[in-house]
Amino acid sequence: MATPKASSGSPEKTFEQWQDDAFSSVLAVTLDSTNPKRKQRCYLDGVAAELRDEGAAALLTTATLERAIVARLDERAVASSGLSVFEYLAGCWRRCLAVMGNLQGARGSALDAGVRAARVQALGEAQALLVSYMGLALQLPEMFPQAGRPARALVADALVAEAGADAGADSSPLQGHADALLAQLAARFAGDGLAEVLAPVVGELGLRALARANRSLLQPGFRSILGALELLTANRQCAAAIPHMPTFDPDDCAGRRMQTGTALGPFLALSGFAASDEAIAQVYYADAPQRSRQDCDALHAGLRATVRVLQAAQAEVFGRLVRSGADERTLVLRLSLRTLATNALRSGMQVDFARVVDDGFADNLACVWLQLAEPFANDAALARVGRVDADWIVARALRGAADGGLDDEQHHISTYWRELTRVNADKQRADAYLDARLQGQPAANGGFIPDCFFTAAAALHLGPISTAARFVELLKRISRFRGDIERIEQTPELLTPAQRAGLPVVLQRWRDQLLGMEREKCALDAQLLDPRRLAASMVFYRFVMAVLLRQIDGRRAFPQQAFQMPAEDGGDQQVPEHWRMLPEFLVEDTVEFVVFVITYAPDTLIDGAAQVGQGGETGLRTFDDILPLFVVAFLARPDFISNPYLKAKLVDILHMLTYRDPREDDDYVDTLGGNLPGSLRLHPSIQRFQCALDDSALARAYLIPALLRFYVDVEQTGASSQFYDKFNIRYYIARTLRALWARAPRYVEATRRFFMQTDVSAEQATTTGSARRDMRVIEEFVARLMTDTTYLLDESLSKLAVIRDIEKRQKQGLAQEQPPQEDASDDATRLQEAERMARSYVSLAHETVHMLAFLSRLSPRPFQAGEVVGRLAAMLNYNLDQLAGPKCSNLRVQDMQQKYSFNPRVLLSELTSVYVHLGLSSSNGSEAVDRFVMAVCADDRSYSHALFEKAYAILEQRSLKSPDSLERLREFARKCQDAKVDSRAIEYLESQAPDAYLDPLLASLITEPVRLPTSDNVMDLAVIKGQLLSDPRDPFNRAPLTVDMLEPLPELKQEIAQWRERKMEEYRSSTQ
Repeated sequence: MATPKASSGSPEKTFEQWQDDAFSSVLAVTLDSTNPKRKQRCYLDGVAAELRDEGAAALLTTATLERAIVARLDERAVASSGLSVFEYLAGCWRRCLAVMGNLQGARGSALDAGVRAARVQALGEAQALLVSYMGLALQLPEMFPQAGRPARALVADALVAEAGADAGADSSPLQGHADALLAQLAARFAGDGLAEVLAPVVGELGLRALARANRSLLQPGFRSILGALELLTANRQCAAAIPHMPTFDPDDCAGRRMQTGTALGPFLALSGFAASDEAIAQVYYADAPQRSRQDCDALHAGLRATVRVLQAAQAEVFGRLVRSGADERTLVLRLSLRTLATNALRSGMQVDFARVVDDGFADNLACVWLQLAEPFANDAALARVGRVDADWIVARALRGAADGGLDDEQHHISTYWRELTRVNADKQRADAYLDARLQGQPAANGGFIPDCFFTAAAALHLGPISTAARFVELLKRISRFRGDIERIEQTPELLTPAQRAGLPVVLQRWRDQLLGMEREKCALDAQLLDPRRLAASMVFYRFVMAVLLRQIDGRRAFPQQAFQMPAEDGGDQQVPEHWRMLPEFLVEDTVEFVVFVITYAPDTLIDGAAQVGQGGETGLRTFDDILPLFVVAFLARPDFISNPYLKAKLVDILHMLTYRDPREDDDYVDTLGGNLPGSLRLHPSIQRFQCALDDSALARAYLIPALLRFYVDVEQTGASSQFYDKFNIRYYIARTLRALWARAPRYVEATRRFFMQTDVSAEQATTTGSARRDMRVIEEFVARLMTDTTYLLDESLSKLAVIRDIEKRQKQGLAQEQPPQEDASDDATRLQEAERMARSYVSLAHETVHMLAFLSRLSPRPFQAGEVVGRLAAMLNYNLDQLAGPKCSNLRVQDMQQKYSFNPRVLLSELTSVYVHLGLSSSNGSEAVDRFVMAVCADDRSYSHALFEKAYAILEQRSLKSPDSLERLREFARKCQDAKVDSRAIEYLESQAPDAYLDPLLASLITEPVRLPTSDNVMDLAVIKGQLLSDPRDPFNRAPLTVDMLEPLPELKQEIAQWRERKMEEYRSSTQ
């Protein structure tokens, strides 16, 4: 470097002398022990001696600067100074910065421009050298003497102080200059170990985030810690370096250790969940269960505001990392996917929380990815739906980096995505598909949108969705626990004397446990029911629904084009293979989230922020457009989803969004009176959803048939509790149908058209697969409805009889003497169980009988078919005897309508309506009517004319039917009485018939003989069809058998008909 001349106005001082003075001041060292101004500075005698030996002047210049720094960092010098290596270097750097600032400011303006530039350049070189050594002190602290505070702590102190509200409180040598230091470190070490330089600093901040004083959102410490990380990542080069840190995603971290062993794990562990910070429940919500709702809302608002700040900062940090470069984005994706993969057990039924990340960490990770997905998910036009590749799992999750994929070296990611349950494929089929696709060339990278979509969906699955499921279970536990406490408090006499003695202590312990659960519930309320969080999730699931609908769309063009229902004639073969391989949780989580929101936060459904679009050309709305389409489409095409539980959840959604309170029913069939509607205020989302269904052409065309078909299909759910599950699902279907029928005539007409398919001839019915299927569905629907009515009425009435019996004994005990304690305890247990079952069965029975009455009036023909008419008549007669016979008084229990929703008068009225609908003149002709009448009076077990007279008297006395309806019931009773005489002719024919003319199961005369190819037996068509409706197997050898396999025998049919005519002539002659 050429030596610049001093300006004419300055003292005579060479450039080397100026350097010596400046660097001596900056480094606090001297090479001249005789200079009195430098007595307080460290004398570097070794360096001075070396320079003299070399014949050079003992001056500090850019040429000797590094030699001086090395000497100053000698262990003895460090020890004598009392400062750590980094602390000393930081002080030098800061003084250098100050001198440079003076030169570049007003004080340096008087200097000659050349002199000024030379001095600034010299200081710049010194500063760069100091920054290099500071980076080494961070990266390789073992190279230097160990004294004082470590380098990572000093940088962390500066970042925390600068990010905090009181930055001036920082007494470190980097006070107020942390940002500038980061910029210089990034410029010096970019591409040369910046990740290793920053790793100790990020690690130090992470350790502080895990400290008890900082990890609680109730204390302010977390803000400055997180702010320090934000300050660090605000530098683009630093942000790009962080994903390359060795601690960013270490191979030995998995499961719970992802929360503490990764660089960003401690920052994601900061949360407002009680699982992350027990003080949230024990301190913040200590008395919340006893406080008013307004007070709790205020507590929620405070905590939610803090969490909002926290999650905004977390999302900003991750966003900077993702945006810093393509390689860095891949590393962030891999970290997130590996975290999810190694914590897959969070979504299980029995979770060991010691092995997986906690609720707060999982929730924060999900919120980060929701925020990253927001640009494409929160698009009114849903323009980027087509960018999501259904084969993303093959293209990205199952491939390693060499093939352009995201799988990690331990294959955690690929294992997780391979083992997931599929929408419509078993594991064998899924493995075969995936292996075949992996043999091909890797598909082109679809960009960040599909990566972000599937990562966000998986994060929601393992985070908020799993937490919400446990929240629901917690509510159930609280309800049961509270009920148990109240029951024991009210009936202490059922306990033994020893138990009663310790009852106060036990009850207090239980109340404490209940209080703990209620506090936990309050803490979860604040997070899971946060409107901001729910709206953001609803927006994302709007996008998920659009993606799923596009996959099954007949044109694969939704939402840019109107949705086209996929064809169904091919049945299961119509389901595309790419659809089958999608993870089931995409459908399940969408449905579960909607159900959760409807149940606990219905305002979210119609929140403007969650709707996104405005309808029509301005974009599809979440609640008014996409949700109704989603529900109807997948109910109408059940072959696309193999899990019956998911289809049942769709019915749940329909039931809740078309809800009518059973206490307000006023649409009983052919029954006077009813409840007064309108006393219960329903959420506005219900009316709005029903309007959306009314406006949907697909709903008008497909909804009613879909519900009727699912009523049949739900017979088998695959669960161990399927026998009881089917009744609940069918109850929801019946309530939904009832609401739709009451709402608009179009739904009644759609139901009638569906059942009219039974009027189609067999030849016509075979022209399309759907028509043939629906004829089978109608037959099975009638059989299921009849079977359900029989079972539910029988169970309901039997449980009510048990309740009446126990109530009667309890009254007798009060009037006389108390029963033995063992009997009282046994009765209390039996009463509790009977009441629980009665409440359930009675509601189900009422709804099933109503649907039977409504449909038999709307379309009687399916109920008059020969394969069901005998069983239907027997069921009606049996239950008529229960409701109007000698034992009907046994059904009267205390508060039966208020407590059990049991209304025997309505049951009787609607049940007798079925007789009239099926047994009087019908558009189907007299043959069907006569068949039903003969079946009623042929039932020797329950039929009697007196029973009809008794039912008539009850209905008339209670004014349950109009005079016209009563007259029609009496007309039917007379018709049965007349037909009873003709039934003797049937008995005569059956007694005279040869065995070949009798059905081998019922010993009844065959009218339509068919041969069973599986066993070569001959049966009556009506009998075997009725048998196959409940069990699709040959009754003689249990071989699989369907109606299509039956072989008609026209010659035998003609032979039996001729024989019957001859015998009838003989019978008439003998009775004249």
